[in-house]
Amino acid sequence: MRIDHLELENFKNYEHLELDFVPGINLFVGSNGSGKTSILEAVNIAVAGFFGSRESKMQRVIAFDEIRIAGGQKVSSATVRAYSEIVNGEWSRTIRRDTRANDVKHLRAVIEYGKHIFECFETDDNKTIAPLIVYYSTQRLFKDAKITEKQKYDAEAGRRNGYLQCLKEDAIKGVLNDWLGKAVIRRATKHIKEIKSTDKVLENVEQAIRQCLIHFLDLPHDFSLKIYQEPDFDNELFINYDDEHNLPLSNYSDGFRNIIYLIIDMVWRASQLNPWLNLTDLSAQINGVVTIDEVDLHLHPKWQAKVISFLQQLLPNVQFFITTHSPTIVANFHERQDSEEEKIDTLYMLADNSVRRISSSFYGQDINSILDNPMDAAPRAKKVLDLLKEFDAIAGNPDSQDADYERLLQIAAELNDILPGTDEAIIKVNEIAERVRNSQ
Repeated sequence: MRIDHLELENFKNYEHLELDFVPGINLFVGSNGSGKTSILEAVNIAVAGFFGSRESKMQRVIAFDEIRIAGGQKVSSATVRAYSEIVNGEWSRTIRRDTRANDVKHLRAVIEYGKHIFECFETDDNKTIAPLIVYYSTQRLFKDAKITEKQKYDAEAGRRNGYLQCLKEDAIKGVLNDWLGKAVIRRATKHIKEIKSTDKVLENVEQAIRQCLIHFLDLPHDFSLKIYQEPDFDNELFINYDDEHNLPLSNYSDGFRNIIYLIIDMVWRASQLNPWLNLTDLSAQINGVVTIDEVDLHLHPKWQAKVISFLQQLLPNVQFFITTHSPTIVANFHERQDSEEEKIDTLYMLADNSVRRISSSFYGQDINSILDNPMDAAPRAKKVLDLLKEFDAIAGNPDSQDADYERLLQIAAELNDILPGTDEAIIKVNEIAERVRNSQ
C-alpha cells in the first residue's frame, strides 16, 4: 500500500491542494495551525478505503466538521482523492453538506485491492504480504481506546488483529501490555514443560525493542533484555535492560514510553499481519502507510536526532507521513535515494494553506540556521537579537562616532549580563569591544 498522489477539495482549511509523495519518509514542517495534521488526516481517509464496507469498523470517513468553511458557512462538499501505483488506480471519497453522508461509489480501486488482501487471510497457507496501515496521533501516549469485546485482540481473528483500531486517534497500549505479558508467560510455561515452540510475533517485538534501546541508548549489542509481568505489582509489565533500570514500563519517562510503545505497536501489527516472517524478513518485505503526528513528542533532542533514522532502518519500505516542530529532526533528516537517484524521502514546508516541497537538504546543518530557514523561528530571545543587531550595525559602520562606540560598549555590557562567556556571540562581542577600548 502506498499513496503516490493526494488531492483535496474543500477539506478543512484547504480549498484545493494537490501533492505528490515519495515512497519513504514524507516529513512535514510548519507552524501551529498550518495544516500539517489535516494532511495526515486526509491520508488516513484515503488509505481507509482499503478496508471497504466489509471492514466498516476500521473505516475513516470524512467528518461533517471537516468540510471547509467559507463566508461563514460550510461549502457544499469536501473531497479526498488519491492515486497509487500499487493499488493501480485512483479513488475518492466525498461528503455532502446537505446529506452529511460520504459518497463511496468512487472507491472501487482501493476496495478491490483491500478485498484481495483480506481474502488471503482466509487461507492458512497463503503468505501474501499484508501492508502495515496505522495512525499515531498526538494523543497516543495518554489516551487509550475504549475497546469493546468485539474489538479486542482475538487469537481466532488471526492476521486481522494487525488492523485493530489502526486509524483511530486513541492508542491500544492496554491491548499491547496484555498481549505481551501473556505471550512472555506462555513462552516461559512452554520452556518449563520442555515444549519446543517459537512465537515469531513475540520474538520480533523483543528484537525491535532491543534494536530500539541499542539505537537510542547506545547500549552494547549483547546487553541483557528482560520483559516480564511482575505479580507483586499487579502484573504490570516490566522492562529491564541494566541493573539501574528494572522498572514497570509505566514508571519510565514520557519520552521513553512514547518511542517504546510506537515501536512495539508497529512491529506487533506488522507481525500479526505477516506472522511467518522474522524481523529481518519483515523489515525487508513489508510495505504500508504509517502516519505519525509530532514524532518528536516528549523526546529529548538526543533522541529526536535519532528517531527518523531508526524508522528508516526498521521499516525501510513503509511509506511514512510525519509531522514535526523540531529543528533537531530536520537537521538529522538524511534523505535516501534509490538506484536512479530519485528521492525516497523528502521534506515539505507548510505556510498560508499551501505546501511546498523542499528540494534542498538540511541534513547536518546548524540547528540555529534551520530555526531561521525553513522553520522561520528566532534562534534567540528578541531582546538579545535586537541588541546583537544594533551592536553589529555600529561595529560595521566605518562612519561611527565616539558616541556610537560608547553605545557599543554599553550594549556589550548588557549582553554580558545576559549571555554566558562561552556563547559564540558574546565571545565575538567581547573581542570587538576590547579593540574599541584599546583604540580610544
